[in-house]
Amino acid sequence: MWDYLLSLITVYLLVALVGGVHVLLYKRNSRSAFGWLGLIILFPIAGALLYALFGVNRVRRKARRISLRVGHEGGYREPKPASASGARLEHVGRNVTRLELMPGNRVSICHNGEEAFPSMLEAIDAARREVLLSSYIFDNDATGRAFTDALARARQRGCRVCVLIDDVGIRYSFPTIVRELKKQGLSFRRFMPLQLVPPQLSINMRNHRKLLIADRRVTFAGGMNIGDRQLFHGASRHRASDLHFRFDGPINAQFVDLFAEDWKFAGGAPLDDGADEEPANQAAGEAACRLIPDGPDETLDALMLVIMGAIASARKRAWIMTPYFLPERQMMGCLQAAALAGVDLQVMIPQRNNWPLVQWALQHNMAEMLDLGVRILQHPPPLAHSKCLLVDDEYALVGSANLDPRSLRLNFELGIEVFDPMLNQELAAHFEHNAADCIPYTQEMLRARRTLVRLRDAGAALFGPYL
Repeated sequence: MWDYLLSLITVYLLVALVGGVHVLLYKRNSRSAFGWLGLIILFPIAGALLYALFGVNRVRRKARRISLRVGHEGGYREPKPASASGARLEHVGRNVTRLELMPGNRVSICHNGEEAFPSMLEAIDAARREVLLSSYIFDNDATGRAFTDALARARQRGCRVCVLIDDVGIRYSFPTIVRELKKQGLSFRRFMPLQLVPPQLSINMRNHRKLLIADRRVTFAGGMNIGDRQLFHGASRHRASDLHFRFDGPINAQFVDLFAEDWKFAGGAPLDDGADEEPANQAAGEAACRLIPDGPDETLDALMLVIMGAIASARKRAWIMTPYFLPERQMMGCLQAAALAGVDLQVMIPQRNNWPLVQWALQHNMAEMLDLGVRILQHPPPLAHSKCLLVDDEYALVGSANLDPRSLRLNFELGIEVFDPMLNQELAAHFEHNAADCIPYTQEMLRARRTLVRLRDAGAALFGPYL
């Protein structure tokens, strides 16, 4: 009996010690570290198991900075002088990424799958040398199969086709799209595949980036996954409204470099073998762009710093569209400071979130933002899935990231800074059009919550660092 008890105590102490040491060494966020330590000490076996599944960053890759392979030939132009606020914004991204703005791009908006998917399929069908595709969700439905058919046609024409899919994201549909990719004979890799031996079961550190690159000349990027769920007028019960963006011009070189790094990490062959024999850096428009790669590696916190720097640089307005809004304390302070300084600060979120925990946690902390002038708008269904930050009259930050800890700390994400008054104006008009249908959150609505609802929201807020 005593021997058995002694063995249990030994295991208890050993597991708690190993887990605790790992937390102290590798968790940079003190609140997150304190939470994991408490869980491991109170429930060492269960706590250590949960930490292994959700808390450990198993990604060990050297994140190289994206190389700027575009020279001054081929139409490359220096960025135009920006306004005072634009100059401040330009410094933020450069200081975080060490990348200069890439001028000479054309950026076009695609509204919902009805606009994005035909353009993307057309780009695949027009490709003659190479098609690179990365997606988080790639559903095995009519839309997903339309893409695999187009990719198969490209391969039959002699194009190199590389498909990178996240091993958690593809499981949103069953059977997964892997069956179709294999049937079509397409070259694909799964990002951090789930497996039992050796154990790899983490649902964190997912590749949430969405990229389609055709012949290194045109790229589609943003927040849109591949599937019927992205059709605003479709029949899917998960349908959403969304924005995607087409990029023509020199910025494509940076997109290719980022895809190549992810592809290599997932076990794919190197892509730097002359597939871009023709110059891909010719000027196509007036937008100056810069990529902001972000992930749980050496690029950690890049997007967080850029977003906070952009909001802090705002002089007139900072408008945000995001499906998941759960700002950490430092970002919440940045939002409050901008609102106190008189900046028109508005955040548009879904009225009904498909992840209720996120909405409950937000409601627990919302009062202090409303008190200081942050306006929070609820957009009616279907799910408002667009991701965009507008600052003043010429800056936009678009891409794949949500404003929550999962996107900004646990996933591999992509932001694209765009300095272009015309794009800013189009996105502002889109924001205002949607705002007309929104219901503002008010203090009265928060105070009207029943006690049990407040307790539920407070409990959900405890899990904020992991949502």
